[in-house]
Amino acid sequence: MRRRLAIVLLFGLLAGCGGQAGKSFPVFFQPYSATLDAQGQATVQAAAAYANAHALMPVALAGDATRPDMGDFDTLRQQRVAVVKDALVQAGVGAAGIDVLGTGLAYGDGDPSQIAGRVVINVGL
Repeated sequence: MRRRLAIVLLFGLLAGCGGQAGKSFPVFFQPYSATLDAQGQATVQAAAAYANAHALMPVALAGDATRPDMGDFDTLRQQRVAVVKDALVQAGVGAAGIDVLGTGLAYGDGDPSQIAGRVVINVGL
């Protein structure tokens, strides 16, 4: 009887998780910067709260950067992703559960000047 009850509870828990859609949180950076401003910190905090409330959902980071006149855009992207990941971990999101996706340049949707300076936090997507 206990085993059946445990199975019913497990299926109920899994069914409750399956109906929730994931969410994206874009974090924007100033040109040539890998420092979180106040708006970026607020976005990371919102993403961390959502991720912590939906602990079974995967968390993935995708970073974009333009080619600066000087320096390497891959390095800038990596620095931005690392800053966002560190902030998420400090806010209680488990580091082992965060996947990092380096996407490079992104000009498919929206204003290229904004897209180029962002890291997108995807929770459950």
